[in-house]
Amino acid sequence: MDQSLFVRQGETYVPTASAGGPWSPSHLHGGSPTGLLALLMEQATADTGLRLSRLTVDLLRPVPAAPLTAELAVVRAGRRLRVLQASLLADGVEVCRASGLFLEQAGAEVPDFGRFETGGLEPRGDRPVMTLAEVGGDGKGGGWTPRGLHTTARICVLDGVGGQGQGRVWMSLPVPVVAGEPCSSLVRAATLSDFGNGIAQLRLAPDVGSINSDLSLYLHRDPRGDWLGLDARARMQDNGTGLVDTTLYDEDGPVGRVLQATLAMPLYAGG
Repeated sequence: MDQSLFVRQGETYVPTASAGGPWSPSHLHGGSPTGLLALLMEQATADTGLRLSRLTVDLLRPVPAAPLTAELAVVRAGRRLRVLQASLLADGVEVCRASGLFLEQAGAEVPDFGRFETGGLEPRGDRPVMTLAEVGGDGKGGGWTPRGLHTTARICVLDGVGGQGQGRVWMSLPVPVVAGEPCSSLVRAATLSDFGNGIAQLRLAPDVGSINSDLSLYLHRDPRGDWLGLDARARMQDNGTGLVDTTLYDEDGPVGRVLQATLAMPLYAGG
């Protein structure tokens, strides 16, 4: 296993094999650039006291397994609110773009009827720890799969993850996003949030799955601990477009929500 998803070389971020995706050995998993963008935004707001509340990522093109450069701009800088925009480029071509909303953390007295529910996913217990590729939730229907984030992230399956649009799991990221740079629980959550579509992968036929071109992550508090719970559901219309809705948990209860737009897609044959 590589020691990180990316290695920084000057102003360039070079992906390792652990950043790859299951659809093609030439492209990265969507979680890898998502985590990198979240890390860059977190670093840019480190001295503000604000916390990431919403991250929206548009995967404009398949992100190549090639050196990437980043551009970051502050759209709105306020005392209680900050909006950032960041992009990743390959050979000068923008391949994905993100918008991040950071909000002030201020104390508030919340009545019981306005609180988030406290229930969560059942514990991992003694269930085996594997990778998504090993449990067949990599979008390929089993068989050959390249190395990548789906073979790096660890998963403990509670139920589902069988290609029928549903799954409940615990996941962890055993490596940092960028070598030598701290990886917060927020950045890990951003990286793993793209797995909703893999966990709730909707296989329309043996050779047809669903791929997402975006994600919107909302976090109402920072996750605690090394494991993130995902409860994902996927549905699709007969026009070939669908939606994945994932609730995120830590051991204390819910921490956020992820939405992903999906598109029916033939599975990569590979070899």
